[in-house]
Amino acid sequence: MAHDVPSREKVKKAGKVLINTDATPEEFEQAMAVMSQWRSLHSYPINTFQAMLRSKVKRLGFKSPIVAQRLKRAPSIVRKLTRFPTMSLSRMQDIGGIRIVLPTVSDVYRLHNDIVKSKGRFEHEALLPPYDYIQLPKTDGYRSLHQVFKYKNPNMPKLDGLFIELQIRTKLQHSWATAVETLGLVEKSSFKTGEGAEEFKHFFKLASALFAHHEKQPIIEELANKSIDELADELITLEQELQIYAKLKGLLVTAKHIETSSSKSDEYHLMELDTSKDSPAVSLIPFTKSQLDVAESLYKMREIATQHTPNIEVVLIAAGNLKDIKKAYPNYFLDTQDFIKNLKNICHKLSK
Repeated sequence: MAHDVPSREKVKKAGKVLINTDATPEEFEQAMAVMSQWRSLHSYPINTFQAMLRSKVKRLGFKSPIVAQRLKRAPSIVRKLTRFPTMSLSRMQDIGGIRIVLPTVSDVYRLHNDIVKSKGRFEHEALLPPYDYIQLPKTDGYRSLHQVFKYKNPNMPKLDGLFIELQIRTKLQHSWATAVETLGLVEKSSFKTGEGAEEFKHFFKLASALFAHHEKQPIIEELANKSIDELADELITLEQELQIYAKLKGLLVTAKHIETSSSKSDEYHLMELDTSKDSPAVSLIPFTKSQLDVAESLYKMREIATQHTPNIEVVLIAAGNLKDIKKAYPNYFLDTQDFIKNLKNICHKLSK
C-alpha cells in the first residue's frame, strides 16, 4: 500500500478535465493518471471490507452466496461525471464497490441489518438510510440495496473518508441487472445509464416487474396499474417481436474463448472482454495479492489504450476462481442463461 494520496482539489480538477471535450490528449492523460491514483487508494479499504463481509456471510449461513469486488472502470467514471456535471470525482461514492448476491429478499435485509448494527471491530460509518431500490425500484426497473460506507481506519488515517459502496441483491435481481449490461454490450448502448432503444428498455421494465411480483416486492410505478397477467402477455409479445432471447443466447462466450492461467494464490484478475469479432473472447490476467500495484498499473494502461475502442471492456476484479468470477460477472461472459430461464419460468407459471 504505497500509494500517494492526491489532494481532493487535484482529484476534483482531474474529474473536470475528464469530461471536458476541449481537453488536449496530454491533459486527458494527466487527468487519467490522477483518477487512477485516486481509484487505487480504494483497493485497501475494499479488501478489508470484503474479508469482513465474507466472514459475516459465512457466519450467517447463507446458501451459495456470491461475494465480489471491483474498482470502477474509467469509462463508467467518465459517463457518471458527464451525467451529473455537479458531482465531484473526489465525492463519487461507488469507485470502490463490493457486491453480494444472496438467494432471497429477506436474506438481503438480514445481512444489511447485521452489518449496520455491528459493534466492535467494524467502525466504518454507514451513511443511512441506504438506497433501497428494492422497496423503490429505479424507473428503469433496477432493483438492489445499496449501502455506502465512509471508511475509517486508525492504522491508515490517510484513507479515512473514502467511500465504499456495498450492493446487496438477490440472484433474480442479479440476473436482471447483468442481462441489461449484456444487451447493452450487444446493442452498443449503455441501457443502465438510460441510452438505447425504447422497446428494449420497456422489455426490461416488464421483466423487472415480473421478477418483483415473484419476490412479493413493489414493482416500478410506471407499470403498477396493470395486472400481472397483462404484464406477462405484453412481455411475451414484445420478446417475440424483438427476439431478445435469441440475441442474448447467441452471445455466450464459450470455454475455448476464455484465456486464463489462474492458480489458487491469485487474488485479482484483470478481465478484458472483446466483442469485436464474431466469437466474443474474454481474457483473464491473474495477479497475487502482492502484485496489486502491477495489476492497477496494467489496468490504467489498458484503459488508456482501449479508450477509443468501444468493443473492449476492461475491469479489475477480485471474486475467487473462474467459476466464482462467472457467477459474479456473467455479463463479461455474455451469459444471460439464468435471466432467460427465470423469466420463462415465471411467465409459464402465470399462463397456467
